[in-house]
Amino acid sequence: MNGPEENMRDQEMQFDSDDPRMQEFEWALSRAMQRVELRAETSAKFLALAEEAERKRQHAGGGFRLIKFSSGGRVFTMPRLPQARAWMGGAIAAVLALGVFFGTHIHEQHEQHERRMAAELQFETAQRITDETLARTRDQLEQRGINLEQQ
Repeated sequence: MNGPEENMRDQEMQFDSDDPRMQEFEWALSRAMQRVELRAETSAKFLALAEEAERKRQHAGGGFRLIKFSSGGRVFTMPRLPQARAWMGGAIAAVLALGVFFGTHIHEQHEQHERRMAAELQFETAQRITDETLARTRDQLEQRGINLEQQ
């Protein structure tokens, strides 16, 4: 992909602007994008810190650890447990499946409870309206001289 054709195309795409700010920006951008080689002492220091972390991890045993280096740096490490890896994926899948199952069950119970509460509210409203209508009808009949309680 980075063949001579692309390099030629990249060179052709450069701005032909006479604006010194644009030229300065292009120069700073190209300089910032240049590959920088890692110094040998930096890579050696990094590898030494990694080896020190590995020694401390092995010495400390399993479990999650916060390793402090002699240089003041810190690294959070996870245990290497090959025997745990065999069942860990299955355990995570089982927990997720149970979570989905119980989540669905709780959601259905909540919806059923909401429907039940709405039905009770509708029934109570209908009963109140019926009682009020019946009372009004009895009052109207009594005004006309008809008493339903004697019959």
